[in-house]
Order: sequence, then C-alpha cells, then structure tokens
Amino acid sequence: MIFQQPALLLGLVLVAILAALYVFAQRRRKQYTLRFTDVALLESVVGKRPGRRRHVPPILFLLGAAGLIVAMAQPILNLEIARSDSSVMLIIDTSGSMNATDVQPTRLDAARSAAHTLINHLPSNARVGLVSFSSSPVLQAPLSDNRDSVSSAIDNLQAGGATDTGDALTVAIDQLASSARTQGSGRAPALVVLLTDGVTNRGPDPLQAAAQARAAGIVVDTVGIGTRNGAVQVHGQDIGGVDEAALSAIASGTRGKYFFAEASGQLSQIYSSLGTEFGYRPFRFDATIPMVVLGTLIVLVGAGLSLWWFRVLP
Repeated sequence: MIFQQPALLLGLVLVAILAALYVFAQRRRKQYTLRFTDVALLESVVGKRPGRRRHVPPILFLLGAAGLIVAMAQPILNLEIARSDSSVMLIIDTSGSMNATDVQPTRLDAARSAAHTLINHLPSNARVGLVSFSSSPVLQAPLSDNRDSVSSAIDNLQAGGATDTGDALTVAIDQLASSARTQGSGRAPALVVLLTDGVTNRGPDPLQAAAQARAAGIVVDTVGIGTRNGAVQVHGQDIGGVDEAALSAIASGTRGKYFFAEASGQLSQIYSSLGTEFGYRPFRFDATIPMVVLGTLIVLVGAGLSLWWFRVLP
C-alpha cells in the first residue's frame, strides 16, 4: 500500500494521544472510586454500572477517526489480478544436446522441472500447450485448460536429434492464433516460452517465425540453457554453447525477453517469474472512498451505541 498524501498520516499521532488520555482518565476514575470506604453506599447512589461496554463507543470513535485520517492520506493498493483469458505455449528443445549434464541432472530434466514450475505459477484458468522439437516439431499437448495432459507430456519428453527452432515456433504460434479465433478473443494475452540449448541447424530461420508472432500480437520469451561459452561433450561429441544472439533477437523482435540459465535452480526461478508476470496483471485500487465509508460507518456505530446505552455521545 502507498499513500499519495503520506504527511497526513501524522494525524494518527493525535489519535494515539487521545487513546492514551482516555486510558489515563479511566485509571484516575478507578482510583477516585476506590477512595470511597462505603462501597455499598456508592452502588446505591450510582446504581448499576455499565461495566466494560462503556469503553466500546470511545474505542469505535477512535478507530473511525483513524480510518478517516488514513482516507485523507489517499491510500493506493497495488494488486495483482489473474488474467481470465491468457494462453501460454511452451516450446522445449529435445535435441540430443539436451542430454548434457552441465545443468544437473541433465538439461532436459532441468527443463521438465522448470516447465512444471511455470504451469504452477499460472492462474488456474490460463490455457497451456506444449511443443517439443528436435529434427522436427511435435505438438505434444494442444492448447487447453487440461493441465494434466500437459504435465504428462512434459514427463514423457526424450532427447535426440537435430534442432529445428523455426518450425517449432510456427507450430506454437499457429496454436495460439487458431485458439484465439475459436474462442473469439481477438488479441487476448498470448505468450510463447521457448527453451533451447543450442544453435538452430535445421528448418527455416526462427526470425521469420518471430515476425509472424509479432504480427499476431504474440510475445515470445526465450530461455537459453547450458554452456554460455565453449562446448561440452555428449556421447563423445562436442556440443556448442547457447546461441544467445539469435535467442535475444527472437525475443526482442516480439517485445519479449531473453534469459540465460546456467543452473537448474536458476531455470526454475526464471519460469516461476514468467508465470507470475504473464498470468497476472497489475491493478491499482484507490482505497480512499472505501476508507471514508468505513471510518464514517464506525463513528456512526459508536455514536448509535453511546446514545442507546447511555443517552449521550462519547
């Protein structure tokens, strides 16, 4: 919560002082009462005392005053609202290089875990789909709200083959575009998350698919996993590092972001961040009027109780 007029909150100090004075006055009243030696005579004169309920109206008045002072400071609540029509297509590289162990336990195992993390951080009503790719893309799970089918497909991924990033992007983009037409949602929030560890060596240029995504209003976030510089060996073959320039170009061409993950924990953090950022939208709520209403209501309740019980205002 933030306040547009924070200086006015100093008025709460006055409320605190009034509360302290009330407590002090009640203690003095008790001490003065105890000076009477004939308590029975005092009770016959005063009658039945109101007991603890006499404190209720003053407490309500002080709470109401505090609420009105907070309202004068113009409080603003920064909330996150779940998107009701968001769609995410996951693209996971399953080429042979994903068996590399520079990201523990393997790059593919880390990708599986991170994909589950992303799904768990999306709103329950977000639609999710999965495309895997090596020498060619495979639509493992069409875009839907069935999380179980996506999770099962993620767990069954196996690595092997070359790297055809361009065709994989095209399959994912077509899924999002056709789903938008079917749902009649037009330019609904749509995101592609591409995770890969290597250089594209098969199929069309991924930048062509990125241009198609931008024209459709689809954001593509890319995640590079593995060795940044140099190479690692998989089954005796040297595997090159992540093509960060290409992945950055794909992301920036669609107003997306590029992330580099060199550890499995880092990868899960990236995916959880993507799920939170995309699945929810910021919402600023001006709480001034509600606080005015609440403060006024509390004061009126205090006044009503005081008049009902004691025939006076506190």
